[in-house]
Amino acid sequence: MKNIISWLKTPYYFNPSIAFKLKTSFLFGLFTFVFLYIFKPFTLASLKVILFEYTLGIGIITFLGSFFALYVPPLFFKDFFDEDKWTIGRNIIFTIVTIFFLGSILWYFGDVYKREKGITNISYLDFLLYTFLVGTIPVFLVIFTNEKNVREKREKRASEILTQKKKRVLEKEKTLKKEIKIYSDNQKEYLTINIKNLVYITSQGNYASFFIKKDENGLSEKILRVTLAKIDKLLDNYPNIIRCHKSYIINSNFILDIKGNARGYLLKSQFVAFYIPVSRSFSKQSLQGLLN
Repeated sequence: MKNIISWLKTPYYFNPSIAFKLKTSFLFGLFTFVFLYIFKPFTLASLKVILFEYTLGIGIITFLGSFFALYVPPLFFKDFFDEDKWTIGRNIIFTIVTIFFLGSILWYFGDVYKREKGITNISYLDFLLYTFLVGTIPVFLVIFTNEKNVREKREKRASEILTQKKKRVLEKEKTLKKEIKIYSDNQKEYLTINIKNLVYITSQGNYASFFIKKDENGLSEKILRVTLAKIDKLLDNYPNIIRCHKSYIINSNFILDIKGNARGYLLKSQFVAFYIPVSRSFSKQSLQGLLN
């Protein structure tokens, strides 16, 4: 049950483009017309003379109704259709409601049309069932095709951005000093830090503790009377050095994992026995970027 709920909460792309909505609605209408006219399911074969006219009308109404369902509700229910909140579960609910909406409209207009022609219409519930049977095929084809295409495009774009970012970082690192001197507030003492081996820095009252990698699993601690704000300013040009919290500066090269939720995230390092806290100003996406 938990797996199903988790799957329903999985983010899903909702395309806000009007062009996409028009294209999708047209394909729904065309598929419905062609499918009904060629295969003549659900007693349609008995219509004979008016078959083309009737199925074409269903196709046109399907097109208009689909576009209405895709375009109008998002204008009034913006929170529900928020792209950042859209999930597989919401998409399924929207799909079911849309098919029910289209089935109701099609049955009504079909009933009016058939009455004029002196033909008895099928029951409303039977028509809804037929609508779901016919509608599910194109709907899910579009859903999965669109999701696949968008996912592949986003993954490709994300890969390109990441590659460009890595190139910029490497180019920038070439111009940066491997070692930096950090002076105390009174300028009388200083520490020489090899940035490559710096794991993290934390504040201890008026002092800052520097934790340096000394071997595969161990750290050495060096203390200097200096504020984290001053240290952060001095190390600002180093892309892998991040002030993740008011009391912590970390080297992202040593971060292995992220845990927590929007109320608070924590960072795990192989050299630190505890989880390092993260300020709420950091999003999950930005933190994932640290691991890359």
